[in-house]
Amino acid sequence: MPMADETVKRRSKDSVFVTLFNDKKYVYQLYRELYPEDTDVTVDDISIKTLEAVMVNTLYNDLGFVVKDKFIVLVEAQSTWCPNIALRMMFYLSETYRRYLEETEQSEHSPVKVRLPKPDLYVVYSGEKEVPEEVSLNDTFFEGTSPVDVKVKVFHQIDESICGQYVGFCRVFDEQRKIHNNNLECVRETIRICRERGYLAAFLQNHEKEAATMMSELFDEEYLRKRYEIAERRRLLAEGEAQGKARGKIEGKIEGKIEGKIEGKIETAKNLLAMGLGTRENIAAATGLSLEEINRIALSLNPASV
Repeated sequence: MPMADETVKRRSKDSVFVTLFNDKKYVYQLYRELYPEDTDVTVDDISIKTLEAVMVNTLYNDLGFVVKDKFIVLVEAQSTWCPNIALRMMFYLSETYRRYLEETEQSEHSPVKVRLPKPDLYVVYSGEKEVPEEVSLNDTFFEGTSPVDVKVKVFHQIDESICGQYVGFCRVFDEQRKIHNNNLECVRETIRICRERGYLAAFLQNHEKEAATMMSELFDEEYLRKRYEIAERRRLLAEGEAQGKARGKIEGKIEGKIEGKIEGKIETAKNLLAMGLGTRENIAAATGLSLEEINRIALSLNPASV
């Protein structure tokens, strides 16, 4: 199921972070926070150059932008720490430079030295693990002995900056997921608490429905991952006859959890339909249920509906 796995990963990447920084005014806010001394830059001086995934396995990142042909800034959002992030950022930077040369009609084979914006690389980490302030390709993989290096600065603190607010938003969401099994209640509480604390308050005010849909999709991602784990357990149990007795008990618990998850999705769909939040197509996408199932639920709630 590689195609399905890639779809889930792509959904996860199309997150609140990506939507937030698809708006140039938030990219401009980020740049001013990173480079407060550069007071001459305007929103129009910023060009978003995020690598978009056109096909499965295409290289893509979370945010890339160029400022006045002076800086290339790449930013990745991470909820789980990746020890290979410096290597990944090197790949993103290489592809971004390749496209930049193409757009500016320059060639690395030219006898004239090409003009390149200075790169700055950042990771916004929203998890709870202790992480360094900076990671280095050279230090991570070659113990400082390589002539090639890529350095990535790490944001992981909650503060008033746009990245700090995003970290706060993610941690509130994680806390609420532990409290609420119902993803609709989790989403409501996350948005309420973040508004109170000032975490992306303006963004959530203007994009509440989109943010709610994206947060709901993360529940579906976890559900698909659990289904995959269930399939793996079944395969391993089938390999050993000695585990025959344990198999019935484990599968019973697994099936019970699956049924409970499906019931939870149906209940969420009922709530969304009753509140009129989104179209039936959006509700199907948010819950993972088929459109046909959503139509049946809508008909049960209101027999007069079409």
